[in-house]
Amino acid sequence: MQKKPGPPLSRGRAVGSGVGAAILLLLLLLTLATSKSGDPGLYPAKPGDGVAIFLVDNGFHTDLVLPRDAILRDNGNLADAAEGTTADPWIMVGWGDERFYRATSPWQDRIPDGLAAAIGGRPTVVHLEGVWERPDLAWKSGLHRIVLSHAGLTALLQRADKALLPSESGGLIPVAHLPNEGFYRSGEPFSLFHLCNHWTGELLNAGGLPVTPVLDTLPAGLVLDLRVRARVKG
Repeated sequence: MQKKPGPPLSRGRAVGSGVGAAILLLLLLLTLATSKSGDPGLYPAKPGDGVAIFLVDNGFHTDLVLPRDAILRDNGNLADAAEGTTADPWIMVGWGDERFYRATSPWQDRIPDGLAAAIGGRPTVVHLEGVWERPDLAWKSGLHRIVLSHAGLTALLQRADKALLPSESGGLIPVAHLPNEGFYRSGEPFSLFHLCNHWTGELLNAGGLPVTPVLDTLPAGLVLDLRVRARVKG
């Protein structure tokens, strides 16, 4: 016996499907429109010109771990901050909303504050913390090794220098100091469209890597972006 045809797709379901498709198309177009190319003169590093840095991913925030000696050689704002923070051979560098960044309560309790930070307009900081040993020995997970050229690392450091807000006297503005750790005032705005992981991606892009800001909103997307477009294997 021939089956009767099912009920026609309701107008509501049809409209919903159309809206969903439009949203996906908009996200795709936004992803493509904001995609940033790399600099083949800086990345990938040529044989014999490589220097390793590390991306640390804790699931919702990313930092870069950089060699202290390279930071000091750059002799920029980040070098001044490093000298005043730690003598460890590696330094973890990150950026974000000051209030959310410095809070120590469980992240689940800070969700409302995180949403308030995403609206924008609040003070931001650059965070430095010393790492006592090679990062791939200090972390067992959430670590990704990236090999830059020396020129690429210099460009990355110069981009990081710009995030540190100078005082009227020309020095840095310390916000808080802890043992082996420091927060310094930044002049860059934090919002839903410029989150901490976007900032990490901007530094890597300055170092020559291609990035896709829409994907880079979350650490998992940033890591996927680096693996697909920059061929990062770590």
